[in-house]
Amino acid sequence: MKSPPCWKTLCHPKSKSTVLQQQFNKVGKVETGSVALPAIMRSGAGGPESFQMGSMPQAKQHITSGQMHRGHMPPLTSAQQALTGTINSSMQAVQAAQASLDDFDTLPPLGTDAASQAWRKNKMDESKHEIHSQVDAITAGTASMVNLTAGDPAETDYTAVGCAVTTISSNLTEMSKGVKLLAALMEDEGGNGQQLLGAAKNLACAVSDMLKTAQPANTEPRQNLLQAAGNVGQASGELLSHIGETDTDPQFQDMLMQLAKAVANAAAALVLKAKNVAQKTEDSAQQNRVIAAATQCALSTSQLVACTRVVAPTISSPVCQEQLIEAGKLVAKSVEGCVEASQGATSDEGLLKQVGVAATGVTQALNELLQHIKQYASGGHPIGRHGEATDRILDVTENIFSSMGDAGEMVRQARILAQATSDLVNAIKMDAEGESDLENSRKLLSAAKLLADATAKMVEAAKGAAANPDSEEQQQKLREAAEGLRMATNAAAQNAIKKRLVNKLENAAKQAAAAATQTIAAAQHAASSNRNQAAQQQLVQSCKVVAEQIPQLVQGVRGSQSQPDSPSAQLALISASRNFLQPGAKMVTASKATVPTISDQASAMQLSQCAKNLASALAELRTASQKAQEACGPLEIDNALSMVRDLEKDIKEAKASAEEGKLRPLPGETLEKCSQDLGTSTKAVSSAIAQLLSEATQGNENYTGMAARDVAQALKSLASAARGVAATTDDPAARSAMLDCAGDVMDKSANLIEETKRAIAKPGDAESQQRLAQVAKAVSQALNRCVNCLPGQRDVDNAIRTVGEASKSLLADSFPSSGRSFQEVQAQLNEVAAGLNQSANEVVQASRGTTQDLARATSKFGQDFSNFLEAGVDMAGTSQSKEDQTQVVSNLKTISMSSSKLLLAAKALSTDPSSPNLKNQLAAAARAVTDSINQLITMCTQQAPGQKECDNALRELESVRGMLENPTEAVNDLSYFDCIDSVMENSKILGESMAGISHNAKNSNLPEFGDSALEESVQMMKEAVDDLGATLAEAASAAGAVGGMVDSINDAINKMEDTPALEPEGTFVDYQTTMVKTAKAIAVTVQEMVTKSNTNPDDLGGLANQLTNEFGNLADEAKYAAMTAENDEIGSHIKKQVGELGFTCTGLVTKAGALQCSPNDSFTKKELIESARKVSEKVSHVLASLQAGNRGTQACITAASAVSGIIADLDTTIMFATAGTLNRENTETFADHRECILKTAKALVEDTKLLVSGAGASQEKLAQAAQSSVSTITKLADVVKLGAASLGSEDPETQVVLINAVKDVAKALGNLISTTKAAAGKPHDDPSMLQLKNSAKVMVTNVTSLLKTVKAVEDEATKGTRALEATIEHIKQELAAFSSSDPPPKTTTPEEFIRMTKGITMATAKAVAAGNSCRQEDIIATANLSRRAIADMLHSCKEAAYHPEVSKDVQMRALRYGNECATGYLGLLEHVLVIIQKPSNDLKQQLASYSKRVAGSVTELIQAAEAMKGTEWVDPEDPTVIAENELLGAAAAIEAAAKKLEQLRPRTKPKEADESLNFEEQILEAAKSIAAATSALVKAASAAQRELVAQGKVGAIPANAVDDGQWSQGLISAARMVAAATNNLCEAANSAVQGHASEEKLISSAKQVAASTAQLLVACKVKADQDSQTMKRLQVSTAICLIERIGNGDAAGNAVKRASDNLVKAAQKAAFDAQDDQAVVVKSKMVGGIAQIIAAQEEMLRKERELDEARKKLAMIRQQQYKFLPSELREDGQEQ
Repeated sequence: MKSPPCWKTLCHPKSKSTVLQQQFNKVGKVETGSVALPAIMRSGAGGPESFQMGSMPQAKQHITSGQMHRGHMPPLTSAQQALTGTINSSMQAVQAAQASLDDFDTLPPLGTDAASQAWRKNKMDESKHEIHSQVDAITAGTASMVNLTAGDPAETDYTAVGCAVTTISSNLTEMSKGVKLLAALMEDEGGNGQQLLGAAKNLACAVSDMLKTAQPANTEPRQNLLQAAGNVGQASGELLSHIGETDTDPQFQDMLMQLAKAVANAAAALVLKAKNVAQKTEDSAQQNRVIAAATQCALSTSQLVACTRVVAPTISSPVCQEQLIEAGKLVAKSVEGCVEASQGATSDEGLLKQVGVAATGVTQALNELLQHIKQYASGGHPIGRHGEATDRILDVTENIFSSMGDAGEMVRQARILAQATSDLVNAIKMDAEGESDLENSRKLLSAAKLLADATAKMVEAAKGAAANPDSEEQQQKLREAAEGLRMATNAAAQNAIKKRLVNKLENAAKQAAAAATQTIAAAQHAASSNRNQAAQQQLVQSCKVVAEQIPQLVQGVRGSQSQPDSPSAQLALISASRNFLQPGAKMVTASKATVPTISDQASAMQLSQCAKNLASALAELRTASQKAQEACGPLEIDNALSMVRDLEKDIKEAKASAEEGKLRPLPGETLEKCSQDLGTSTKAVSSAIAQLLSEATQGNENYTGMAARDVAQALKSLASAARGVAATTDDPAARSAMLDCAGDVMDKSANLIEETKRAIAKPGDAESQQRLAQVAKAVSQALNRCVNCLPGQRDVDNAIRTVGEASKSLLADSFPSSGRSFQEVQAQLNEVAAGLNQSANEVVQASRGTTQDLARATSKFGQDFSNFLEAGVDMAGTSQSKEDQTQVVSNLKTISMSSSKLLLAAKALSTDPSSPNLKNQLAAAARAVTDSINQLITMCTQQAPGQKECDNALRELESVRGMLENPTEAVNDLSYFDCIDSVMENSKILGESMAGISHNAKNSNLPEFGDSALEESVQMMKEAVDDLGATLAEAASAAGAVGGMVDSINDAINKMEDTPALEPEGTFVDYQTTMVKTAKAIAVTVQEMVTKSNTNPDDLGGLANQLTNEFGNLADEAKYAAMTAENDEIGSHIKKQVGELGFTCTGLVTKAGALQCSPNDSFTKKELIESARKVSEKVSHVLASLQAGNRGTQACITAASAVSGIIADLDTTIMFATAGTLNRENTETFADHRECILKTAKALVEDTKLLVSGAGASQEKLAQAAQSSVSTITKLADVVKLGAASLGSEDPETQVVLINAVKDVAKALGNLISTTKAAAGKPHDDPSMLQLKNSAKVMVTNVTSLLKTVKAVEDEATKGTRALEATIEHIKQELAAFSSSDPPPKTTTPEEFIRMTKGITMATAKAVAAGNSCRQEDIIATANLSRRAIADMLHSCKEAAYHPEVSKDVQMRALRYGNECATGYLGLLEHVLVIIQKPSNDLKQQLASYSKRVAGSVTELIQAAEAMKGTEWVDPEDPTVIAENELLGAAAAIEAAAKKLEQLRPRTKPKEADESLNFEEQILEAAKSIAAATSALVKAASAAQRELVAQGKVGAIPANAVDDGQWSQGLISAARMVAAATNNLCEAANSAVQGHASEEKLISSAKQVAASTAQLLVACKVKADQDSQTMKRLQVSTAICLIERIGNGDAAGNAVKRASDNLVKAAQKAAFDAQDDQAVVVKSKMVGGIAQIIAAQEEMLRKERELDEARKKLAMIRQQQYKFLPSELREDGQEQ
C-alpha cells in the first residue's frame, strides 16, 4: 500500500521513523543526495508482546516530530533573505526596547495647581491611548504574520510579512517610550509602575520569541509559531489590564474563543469525513488531493484559533478585526477546497452528503464567529429604543435626495420611509402609554402626531410623483416632504440621535488618533531608508503638527466618554475632531508622496498601509463630526461662556500657587516658547473676536456660536501661554502682573460673550450693538496690557520712551552753536550715525532671538539714539543759514519717527516671530531708519562732492549684511531663472561702475566718482538679493515646489470664511457664471495633468500652479456667491463644496510634485490619476451646488451650451448641402415635413413667451422654460434638416436657405437665453430687461421668417424673394451687433480683414447680376453669398479694429467704413428686392450707383486695414502656391496613413469572444476605404487647383496676391483638416484593433473625416467649372476605387461620407453587440447583490455625467474651430 504524499516514511531494519509535516503538490527538479538518517533505537510503543502462529506482530515504530535533515533544506530565495534581514534588525530593535524598560522616566517637579493636575491627567490619558494603539498594531501584525505564512512558501508574500514584522518592531519601540513615561506617572500617583514595566518586558520577550520562530530558515514545526503568536496575544492582554485599557469584557473574549474552538471542532469533523472519502478512493491522485485539502483545512482552522488568541485582547481595533476575518476567510477557502476535492474523488452520494453536512457545520460556526465580531465592531444595538428606526429614516431620506431625477426609485424609497416612520410612531405611542408623567406623555404624543402628519404629506407627494414620473415639480415636492419628515424625526428622537452621533464621533476620533499614531511610527521607522531627504523632511514636519493635535483629540474622547451628558465635553470633542482633519489630511498626502522614495519595501508598505488607514479614518471622522455638529451646534455660546469662566478660575488658582511659591512650569515650557505662544494666541484671540462681532452683527446664531467657540479655544491657548510665562519668570512682580492681566482678559472676554448672547436675542438693536463694541474695546485693551507684561516688551517700551524724551529737544525755537568747527561736528555726526545704524540692525537681529537679546539691543538703541540726536542738534546749531537749520531739524524729526516705528515693529515681531508681514514691516522700518540717516548725512555733506555717495554706499552695504545673515527669508518674488537673468544683466553694470570708480578717482572727477560708488553698492545689494532668491527657488524646486501651492490653496479655503472688505458688486448669477467657467477650467487643467503625467511629467509643475491660481479665483468668487445666495444654507453649501474641492486639489498638487521627483513611479502616477478623479468629482459637486443655488440660471447656462451645439451641427449640415452631398434618404418630399416644421416652430414661440416671463418668475419656472425651449429647438433643427434633405442635393442653394433660416432661429434663441439669464431676478426698470425684450423681438422675427421660408420653399416664383428678405433681415441684425460698443471676444490681423473684404466684391457683382436677370436661382445664390460675405466682413472688421496695436483713430475709421459698407450693401439688396417685385429698366440702371457706393466703402476699408499695419505692410505670399503644396502634402500624409492601415492585423482572437474578430476586420476594411477615398479626393482637388491656374481663373502669380487668397486659404485649411482627420482615424483604428481604444473614439474620428471632407468639397467648388473633366474626376475617381467596398459610383466626397458611415455603423454595432454579449455574474448572496446594484447605479450616474460633460466640450470645440475657418467653409452668422 502506498503512503499518502503528506507522509515521509524512512525505514530501518529494526524500527521505522515517520516525520509528519505539511507538504505541497508542486513539481520541482530532481536532487541527488543521501537520504540516510542516523539510526534511532526506540522501545516498543506497546511493551513486550507474545508471538503466535498465523499472525503478524505490530510494527515496532515511534513517531518523532520536529526533525528534518538539514541537508535537504532548499536554499533561501532573495525574498526570504530580505525577510531574514528584516527580522534580524527588528529583533535587535526589540531587544534594545526590552533593555530600555529597566527604569522608568524621571518626571520634572510639578505643581499642584489645576494646570499641573490637568497636565498629569492628560499625559496619562495620552500615554494610555498611544500604548493601546501600539499594542493593537503589534497584535494585528502578529496575526498578519500568522495568516501570511500559512500557505506554500513559494507563494508567500515575503514583502507583506516583512511589513508586518516592521510594524511590530516599530510599534514596540515607540511603546517602550510611552510605557516608561506612564510608569513614572503611575509611581508619582502611588501606583505600581514596576509591574507595568514587567508586563511590557514580557510582551517584548514574547515578540522576540515569535520572531525567532518566524525565520525562513527555521526548521521548527509551524505549531511553535502559532504558540508563540498566542503568547504575544496573552502578554498584550496583561499589559492592557495593567494600564486599565481592557475595553472588552471577559465574557465577550470567552465567547470569542468558544466560537473559534467551535469552528475547529467542526473542521475536525470535516477532516474525518474527508478521510473516509480518501480511503474509498482508488485513484491515488484524487486520494492525494483529498488528503492535502483536509490537511489544509485542519491547519487553517488551528491558525484561526491562534489568531483569535492573539487579537482577542485588542478586538476593538479594526485592524485586528480585519486580521481575524482574514483568518476566517482562509478557513472558508480551505473548506471549499476540501468539498471540491471530495466531489472530484468519489461519486458516492452518501459520502458526499456527509462531507457536505460537515462543511455546512464549519460554515455555520464560522458565520457565528464573524457575526460576533461584527456585532462588537458596530457597537452593539442602537442607542435608545428608536435608534434603528431613526437610522433607517435618515438613511432613506438621503437616498431620496440622491435619487432626484429617477421618480421610480424615489417612490420606492418613499415606501420604505413610510414603513420606518410608522414603526417609529408606534414605538413613541407605546412609550407615551407607559409614561407616568402626564407632561412627558403629552410631549411624546405631540411628537408622534407631528411625525404622523409629516408622513401623510410625504405619502401624498409620493403618489403625485408616481402618477407623474416625468414631472420635476412632483419630484421636488416629494423631496421637500422628505425633508420635512426628516426634521420631524429629528425633533421626535433628538436625544437618541444626538447620543448616537456623539458615540459614533467618539469611535471615529479614537480610530483616527490610533491611525495617526501608527502613521507617525511608520514614518519614523522609514526615515533611515528614505532616499529623498526633502520628502522625508516634509513628512516629519506634517507628523509634528499631527502629534500636537493627537492629545487634544484624545482628551476630547476621554472627556466625552466620562461626561456623556455634558454639552461642553461634546463640543470640545467636535472642535478637536474638526481641528484634526486638515493636519491629518496633510500627513496622509505627505506619506503617500514619500512612499515611492523609500528603498526598504517592507517599510514602504507599512507606511502606505498606515496612510491608507488614516485616510479612511479621517473620512469617517469628517462625516461624524459634521453630523454631530448639526446636532450639538445651538449650545456653542453657552459652552464658550462656561469654558472662559473656567479659564478665569484656573488663572486665579495659578496666581495663588505663585504667591505660595509652588507654581512650576510644565514639562517643555520655556520663557521664549511661552512668550511666542502668548503673542501668537493674542493675535488669534483678536481675530476670533473680530469674527464674533461680525457674526453677532448679522444676527446668525449658528455662526455666532461657532465664532464664540473659536474665541474660547484661542483664550485657552492664551491662558496656557500666560501661565507658562509666569511660571518661567524669576521676577515675582512680573509673574503677578502677567497673571493679573491674563485674568482680566478672561473676565472681559466672558463679558463680551454674554453681551453677544444678549445682542443675538435682539438683532438690529442699536444700543446692544454699541454695548458690544464697548466691551470688545475693553478686551482689546486687556490683550495689549497682557502682551506688554512679557519680558523684553518692557525694555522696548522704555526705549520708545527714551526716543520720545530725547526728541523733545527738537521742539526748541533756536539751536545755538557749540563752537566747534563744521568738520568736527560732521565727523561726530558720521560716527554716531554709524552707531545708530548698527544698533538698528542689532534690533532687527534681536527681534528673532531671545527676550534678553531684545532687551539689550533696544536699550543700546535708545542710548545710541540719544547720542545721535545730541550730535544732530549740534549740526543744526552749526548750520550757516536758517533754511539749512530747518532742514536738519526736519530730518532729525524724521529719524525720530522712523526709530519709533522700528522699535514698535520689533516689539510686534518678538511676540509673533512666524508672521511674514511683521518681518517685512521690521525690515522696512530698518531701511527707513537707514534712509533717513542717509538723507541727513547727505544734506550735511553737500560741500564735499563724492563723500556723500561713498558714505551712502557703505551704509547700504551695511544694511545688506543683515539680509545675507538670514538667507532663509525670501525678499522678492522672482523665480530662479529670473534671478539668473538679473544677475547676468546687472553684473555688466557693476563692472562698468567699478571701472568708473577707478577712472574718476584718478582724474579727480569727484561727482562722477560718487555716482559710480553709489551705483556699485546698489548693484551689489541687488545681486546679493537675487542670489538669495535664486537659492530659495532652487531649494523649493528640490522639495517638489508644491508646498507653496498647497499653502496657497489652504489659504484660499480659509479666506472663504473671512468677511470681504468690499460689498459684492454683482448678483448671484454673475458670480455663479464666473464660478462655472472657473470650475470647468479646473476640470480641463486636471485632465491635462493626467495626460502630462503619462507624456511629460515635467509640465506638471506649471499645470499645478495653474490649478492653484484657478482654485484661488474660484474661492474668491465663492465668498461673494455665498453672500449673494438666496439663503445662508445655499451659501454655506457652496463654500463647503468649494472647500472640499480645495482639499482634493491639495492632494493632486502634492501628487504632481511627487511625480515630478519620480517621473517613472507607477504607484505615484496611479495616485495622481486617482486624485484627479476625485478633483473632477468634487468639481461636479461644486457645479451641482451652484445649480441648487440658482436652478433656473443654471438651466439657462446648460440650455445655451446645448443651443451652441445645435448651431455647430447646422453649420456642418450647411457644408454638406453646399457641397451637394445632402441627399434625401428615400422618396419622401418636403410636403411630408412641412406641417411638422410649422407646428414645432409655433411651439417654439410659446416657449419663447414662457422664457421671457420666466425671467421675473421663480427659478423653477425659468428652468422649465429653458429646458422646454432647448427640447423644442432640437426637434425643430432635426425636422428642418430632414426637410432640407428631402429637397434633394440637386437644389443645394434652397437647402442652404432653409437651414440658414432655422440657424437664425437657433442663434436668436441662444441670445434670448443669455439675456434671460442676465435679467433673471432683476427689477423691471433694469437695463437688462430692455435687452431681454429686444432679444425676444428678434426671436419672434426670426421664427416668422422661418415660417415664411418654409411656406415659400417649394414655390419657384417666390422662394428667391423670400430668401433675399431673410438675408436682409439677417444683415440688419448683424449690423446691430456690429454697432454695439461691446468688444469682440478675439482679435484678428489686417491681412485676414482684407481677405474678408474680397467676398463683398464678389457678392456685389452677384447681386447686380441677379438684379438684372431677376431669375429666382440667381437671387437665392445671391442671398446665400451675401449673408456669408457681409457677416464675415463685419466680424473681421471689428476684430481687426479692436487689435491692441491699432490706434483709436484707425479703429474709428475702420468701424465707420465697415458700417457704411454693410449699410450700402444692404441698400443694394433692398433695391434688388424692389426690382424683383416690380422690374423696370430705370430701377436696373440704378444698380450701378449702389454697387459703386459699396465699392468705395470696400476701398476705404482696405486702406484702413493697411493703416493698421502702418509702414510694415507687405503683400502676402502667393496663396496659390501655398494651396498647391498643402494639397500635395495632405495627399502624401493620407497615403502614408493608408499604408500603415494595410500593415495592421486584428489582435489575437480572445478565448471567450469569437464575435469581436469580425468587427475588427470590418474596422480595418472600412478605415482603409476611408483612407483610399480621402487620398483620391485630395489628389483630385489638387488637380482641380492646377486646372484653375491653367485656365487663368486663379493666377499663378497674381498682381495682387490676395485676389485669390480667400479661395486658396479655404483649400489649404480644408486639405490640412482632411489629412489630420484621416491620420486620427488611422490611429484610432490601430488602437481599436489592438484593444487600446474604445469604439466611441473610432466613431468620433470617422465623423470628423466626413466633416472635413465636406469642407474640402466646398473649397474646391468655389471657382471650379462644373463641366470640367477635372471636376468630374474629383467626383467620380474615388468611386472606382471604392466600388467593391461601397457598391456605388457617387462623388468622391459622398464616397468618403458613405465609407465613414459604414465604419461608424460597424463600430456602433460592435459596441451594441459587446453590450448584449457582456456576461453579468449576479451574486447570490443578499449583501453582495445589493452591493452589486449600488455599484452599477454609481457607474451609471458617473457615465451620464461624463456624457453631459463630453457633449458640452464638443460644442465648445466646434465653436472654436468654426471661428478660424475661411469664409467658404462656414456660414454667416456664426459668432466670432
